[in-house]
Amino acid sequence: MRKPTHRGKILATLCLGILLSARAWGADETLRKSVVKVFSTIQNVDYYEPWKPGSQSALRGCGTILPGHRILTTAHLVNKENYIEIQRFGETKRFPAKVEQVGFDLDLAILSVEDGDFFTGTQPVEFSDLPGPGDKLVVQGGDELSIKEDSVSGMGMVFCNEGWRMVPAILTNSTIDPSNDGCPVFKGGKFIGIPFDSTGKPDKSGSVMPVNVIQRFFKSIEGGRTYEGFPDLGCYSQDLENPALRSYYKIASKQSGEIISKILYGGSAEGVLKEGDVLTALDGHPVDDEGYINLPKIGRIPEFYLATFYSIGEEISMDILRDGKALKVKMPLKPLSRLLPNRQDNRQPTYFVMAGFVFVPLTINYFGTGNWEGFKPELQEFLFHGLLSNQQKQVILISHVLPHEINKGYDKLTNLVVTRVNGRPLLDMKDLLEALEKPLDGYDVIDIDEHEWFGSTIVVDANKTKQATKEIMDTFKIPTDRSKDLK
Repeated sequence: MRKPTHRGKILATLCLGILLSARAWGADETLRKSVVKVFSTIQNVDYYEPWKPGSQSALRGCGTILPGHRILTTAHLVNKENYIEIQRFGETKRFPAKVEQVGFDLDLAILSVEDGDFFTGTQPVEFSDLPGPGDKLVVQGGDELSIKEDSVSGMGMVFCNEGWRMVPAILTNSTIDPSNDGCPVFKGGKFIGIPFDSTGKPDKSGSVMPVNVIQRFFKSIEGGRTYEGFPDLGCYSQDLENPALRSYYKIASKQSGEIISKILYGGSAEGVLKEGDVLTALDGHPVDDEGYINLPKIGRIPEFYLATFYSIGEEISMDILRDGKALKVKMPLKPLSRLLPNRQDNRQPTYFVMAGFVFVPLTINYFGTGNWEGFKPELQEFLFHGLLSNQQKQVILISHVLPHEINKGYDKLTNLVVTRVNGRPLLDMKDLLEALEKPLDGYDVIDIDEHEWFGSTIVVDANKTKQATKEIMDTFKIPTDRSKDLK
């Protein structure tokens, strides 16, 4: 047999390279059929003057083609949408789309396109199993629908910036550009998730919403059901590493777990667990002394990872120690119990205007109305440590005062916490409205928590508030004195 010459070896190598490149290009072209561009015009929400529509913004990102002529993208791209358009790769025509379902807590949204021609030539993704550390990934998308190769560093819980809570994430070994949010990520040509906006991950890494979480999201909306969010365990816990602490709670040397340190009002654990219980296993998975469980292909991960895969109302099994005795309990799961809600959806913020006083509930979004350093420590404390109770379901603020003769002397006040109105403690904004219907001797008396520099009481002539409010609304072009949810 004739041996190949040196020139022949070079030619063969070049041909092989061209063949492999052609195959890779063909594979990439197939993957590109599963990704689209998403253009969203959003109406921002003004939490300081909540009767006003906020400014408009134009956003752009990616979407992933799903079976059944649906498109998966991130919630933050379409959460306040006025108009959405979708564009296929390599084309200029845009198609109108609408939001079918949205899961703010997981930063997921499903879009539909009425024009069936849009899906001609597209390729729905095929779902993969959950990838493991070291698995090679292909991130398909970006502003120019480019291709980026990456790999899995592990699985973890990160802070979802859209949902303001911890969620599972596939962590990658390099950063993922924000323009890739919503784009499909593949392993071996199969879909494993979409990048999303998060913090709390290791430096120079990216976060991908995992395929198993996305599939759980799909399951929770089967049959056209509206997504309710994923539940929360409804308690705080404490690590159990200290020997004296273990002895105090009667924990055997070979036993591991975490102490239930706080039961949240209205949460899942209320009426099921007690403070001082020791959680030793969740769903049959042993909990270690740092609150972690160990799962196949995932490794160590915080135990509340499991809550992501339940719907509200479903039960989760728990092994606990109570006064040193082992117990098994079933806990029906409820939504996250939070004093300060995060309302990043399309609804108008809650507000009420009376005699120029603008009453609003303190929310996480409200902190976006000013510089963080400008908010009093008391308000910052509510964000980090405020808890729901049977005495407080909302923190009610006088955000600012619209000047008028009736509120003379009060018009420079901002961000005051209201504690009582006309002698009545306030649970929420509806309590505020009811209390204002019963003035004290012809006056509305508003107690505020601002003793140090202003005082503790605001008094308004209740006989003049109706006319004054009308005049103020006319002056400041306020269409209605209250938000729709208070009517």
